[in-house]
Amino acid sequence: MTWTPWIRIEPEDSPQEKVQRLYKKTRKPLTGKLSDLTQLTSLAPELSEHLHYLGVSVYRDVGSLSLREKEVAALVTSAVIGCVH
Repeated sequence: MTWTPWIRIEPEDSPQEKVQRLYKKTRKPLTGKLSDLTQLTSLAPELSEHLHYLGVSVYRDVGSLSLREKEVAALVTSAVIGCVH
């Protein structure tokens, strides 16, 4: 299913240098895709970059939790707050 935003976002070929740097830094290495959050906050590239790195820090640096435990915590949290992802 293709994701279609209903708010304005910066396109991947944006002429803005800040947005291009943001997209280059935050693109997923395995898939080459941008996260929905990065795209949705792309009109404020500095904020978007900070949000990206906050998420990375929380996900990767959660102490002794295993990857499976992190995934379960993310799933439960998403269900509780009504997130579709």
